[in-house]
Amino acid sequence: MKLALHIFRKDARRLWPAAAISIVLLALLMQADRWRFDSIVNNTEGWLNLVLPLAWACLLALTVLEEPLSGERHFWLTRPHRWPALLSAKLLFALAFVHLPKLIADSYVVAAHGFSPAECAAQLLGQQAMLAASVTLPAIAIAVLVGSFTHFVMLLFAIGLGGIFASGGPFRTMPLMQRPVDYLRPELVIAILAMGAIAVVAIQYRGRKLGIARGVALLTAVMAGGLYGYAPESFDYRMRAALHPAPALGLRLSGVKAAVTPPYAAANRDTIAVPVMLTGVPQGALYHFGPVDLTIQTKDGAKYRSASFAYYGQVSQSLFRAGVMRFPIDLESAPLSQLQNFDAALYGKLKGEHVRITGRMPVIFFRMGETAWMPLPGRTLAPGVGHCSADFVEGPWSAKSLVKVLCESPANLPRITRVTISTGGVVPEWQQVLADNANFNDGPHWTWLSPLDRAKAFLHTSDPATRQYSYNMEIPLESVDKARIGITPEIPTGYSLVDFDFRDLLLTDFAVKPYDRR
Repeated sequence: MKLALHIFRKDARRLWPAAAISIVLLALLMQADRWRFDSIVNNTEGWLNLVLPLAWACLLALTVLEEPLSGERHFWLTRPHRWPALLSAKLLFALAFVHLPKLIADSYVVAAHGFSPAECAAQLLGQQAMLAASVTLPAIAIAVLVGSFTHFVMLLFAIGLGGIFASGGPFRTMPLMQRPVDYLRPELVIAILAMGAIAVVAIQYRGRKLGIARGVALLTAVMAGGLYGYAPESFDYRMRAALHPAPALGLRLSGVKAAVTPPYAAANRDTIAVPVMLTGVPQGALYHFGPVDLTIQTKDGAKYRSASFAYYGQVSQSLFRAGVMRFPIDLESAPLSQLQNFDAALYGKLKGEHVRITGRMPVIFFRMGETAWMPLPGRTLAPGVGHCSADFVEGPWSAKSLVKVLCESPANLPRITRVTISTGGVVPEWQQVLADNANFNDGPHWTWLSPLDRAKAFLHTSDPATRQYSYNMEIPLESVDKARIGITPEIPTGYSLVDFDFRDLLLTDFAVKPYDRR
């Protein structure tokens, strides 16, 4: 222990300027996060969420490279340190100059937003574990594989650029359009990276077997990249179904044709709606459909697979997309339709043929949590959600007032949280959902270092002095004193993956008239 403390003090004396820079960056991020009452970040906070992990990684690499493990000509090898003491000193440095400051900053932010750090201990420790798995351990592992800080920086930026482009880029406007938040893929990738990093560090510090350590690092990178980029989307829901099983379900053709709402039949796409029925659902169960993975096969063996995920700008470029929806969409008992939107050229090729439609889709069962009501303006502690507030703000594109509903929590917010608007019978009740609204700032949009999860919704108001028509989805300003905002979480209870196989279908039998916008 005495040797470990001696090495730690030596590293602290030599590297305190670099440590001070990382602490200053953390303080700037802490202040930006403390005063943010929105789900959208400004440019400063977005860049700090990108730059600060890089600063931590470089700081950890500098302390590891004080006694490099790659090579045979370093001075400290003439008087060898015991590897447990050397490794303990490096880990103690990481705790003192990375993890402890981050824990203090997180505690300050959650306390400033009305949460008790003691009551949020589990979430704060979870943040520490994520930081260790995604930054601390990988940075130390990379550092033990190289002989100089220059090589570390070059390798770090190569890995960082690969990760950024694999995840869609730091400037992506709608991060949730790529993969839903109930996917386990990011957590599994981080776990693989952490386990690989632990193996590399142990191999190098214990035996300094550089070839084996580099082989393990390469295998870890291939496994993590393959899982993130190439495993099918159904893989994530299969894991969810294994952890939280739901009743076995089936999807079959139905004779009840749903009345597809015209806007769901795009004018520039050919749309078919195959009537289907979900079997095996328990009486009274509530459920959502996940993304449908669908393949169309023709008689001659040609196969066309739907695009499971796409951004708004990519929808028109995909050959076809598929999903299952209810019509009317707000009626739980409404008939179901399997919608398929085709590129005109592909539909022209398939419409005269009998085809086979196969695939799978997840079904997410849920129950409604307790509803917490608040006046307008007002605040409330919503069970299962967190602190929620509602207040008037000016519209971003007009002088018209909006009501902003914001919820914050040290834990992950529920995947779907319903916002109910009641005006005491003046207009019918209606609902929206909390969402991570599009971020139009120029910088990165990541907030992964924040100890708080935030989401919001905007509600329109109606001024009697300028009102030209009656619109139910507006809050009349003359009825604000009667208005109440309800916050209700949807709590997932189970997952089921449904396979389907429809044979010998003629697509033209299910064609939907395009939506005319005139």
